[in-house]
Order: sequence, then C-alpha cells, then structure tokens
Amino acid sequence: MFTFFRLAMNACRECLREPVFYLMLLAALIMIGLFPYFSMFVFRQQIRLVCDSSMATTMLFGLFAAVLCSARTISREMKNGTVLLLMSKPVSRFSFVIAKMCGILASLTLFVFICNAATWLSVLVAKEQFHQSKPLLMWYFGTICIAAIYGGVRNFISQKSFSSNAVLAMALIYPIVAAVAQRIRASSLSEVFLADKESFMAADILLPALCMLFFAVWIMGIVSSALAMKMEIVGNLMVCLVLFLLGMVLHYFAANVFGTGSTLALLCTSLVPNWQLFWMADVLSNRIHIPASYFVWTALYSVFYCATWIGWAFFLFQDSELARDTR
Repeated sequence: MFTFFRLAMNACRECLREPVFYLMLLAALIMIGLFPYFSMFVFRQQIRLVCDSSMATTMLFGLFAAVLCSARTISREMKNGTVLLLMSKPVSRFSFVIAKMCGILASLTLFVFICNAATWLSVLVAKEQFHQSKPLLMWYFGTICIAAIYGGVRNFISQKSFSSNAVLAMALIYPIVAAVAQRIRASSLSEVFLADKESFMAADILLPALCMLFFAVWIMGIVSSALAMKMEIVGNLMVCLVLFLLGMVLHYFAANVFGTGSTLALLCTSLVPNWQLFWMADVLSNRIHIPASYFVWTALYSVFYCATWIGWAFFLFQDSELARDTR
C-alpha cells in the first residue's frame, strides 16, 4: 500500500511540476476572468453567459490537461525505459496502472477545483449587464499574480517547483475569496435582488452544478490514461477529441435515427460517454436544485465508464512493448 501511495503521489507531483500544466490552467483562468466583460453584449443573461462559457472552458481545458498528464507520466515512462526499473521492484503491473491513474486524477481534480472556484468568483463579478464588480475583478487577477509571486519566491529560495507551488496557492486563495465575496454579496442585497435570477445566483445552486464537471474530467483522465499505454500525445489527443465531440452529439442523433430505447441507440450511447449528463447549463439558467439521486446515478455512470477503461488500460499495458527507445 505504501508503494502504491508513493507511485500515485509521484505521478501527481510530476503533473503539477509541468510548466505546460500551469500554462493551460493560467489560460483557462484568464478566459474565465474575461467572460464577465462579454456579458455586456447580452440582455439580462450575464450570469448564464459566464456560467456556460466557464463550464465549457473547464471541460475543454480539462481534456487537454488529461491528455498532457497521461502523456507525461505514462507514455514517456514507457518510452524511455523508466517503467522497467519499476517492474524490477515488487510492483505489479496492475498496481502501476492504478497508481498512475490515481495520480493523474488527483492533478485533474485540483485543475477542475481551481477552475470551479474561479467560475464562482467570475459569476460574482458579473453582477449587472453594464457594470462589473471592479474590486472582485482585481482580486480575481490579483490571485493569479500572488500565486505566481509565491511560486517564484519558493523556486528562488528553496529550489521548489514554480508550477506546483503556484497551482497550490491558487487552489487555496480562490475558494476563500469567492466564499467571502458570496457572503458579503448575499448580506448586502435585499430580498428583491436575491430573488432576481439575472443579478444573483445562490451558492447552493451554482456549486453542485460545477461539481458535476469533476465526473466528466475524471472520465477524460481515465480514457486518456488508457490510450497512453499505446499512443503518443498527438494520437491520444486526437482520439480524445473525437470521443469528446461524439459524446456531445451522438446520443441525440442515435435517439432520433434509431429511436429512443432501441438496441442500436443503446449500443451507441454505451460506447461513447454522454457528456451532456454533466452539463448543467439549463439547470443553472432555471435556478433548479440538482436532486441527490441525480448525483448518485451520475456517479455510478462515471464509475462504470472508469472501470471499463481501467480494464482496457490493463489489457493494453500487458500487451505493450516497454522501453521502445532503449532498443
């Protein structure tokens, strides 16, 4: 168990230390922070625009982060022969696969957590169509600067990884700032403004919808990790993008072409993950609370897909040629 934990922790640290991981997270945060300015082009739909755009950004960049992490921690080790050193120790192939996947999922969880906290704060910035909260906007982008300074100081003094320390700093600051801002906003608004769907969104409605993105990105991480057993980063990315695009539209077309509940439609919907299950844009626009039963069924759906792809990953790893660059 200790060896498994160390393998998973090392995989997570390796992902967080990658400068590309930090750059992708930075790009996603900048886009989420700029969405409130786009709300001036819609009429009383500013919160919906920020929520929809931010969730789409989190899912898309989460896909890229999943492919990057799996390529750097699995494909590279299998290619350069590092995995042979692990296999020479009392580490089974199954433990190696599961530990690597757990480390990748841990880093992706941190990625989505930061993006969700940033989305929460960005929604509070877009409080009116032609007026954004300038103090919160300064805190939003100031958090990125503070995290970068912290990472730079840690790197200069202790020779620690800049990327990992900056990411951890953002994971700590963003939810605190968002929670405090939500509390202040709720206490300062009257009951009329609190009931206005276009000027305020309660945290008990927003946060459960954002938490659904964790399941989607976890499935992406497992799929990309399984593909990394055989593919390099370019092929992995292309296959994951195809699965992502098919998962957004295939279930709709299958139901219309083959009929809802038919065997062919069920087969199509079983092979490709249905990303629409995790997309709660309509729920947020109507200010509906997500039932607990929906969370349970979505979690079981995610576990089923993850378990299926873990089985494929183990099969592909058993059949893979290790240390291709050393021969």
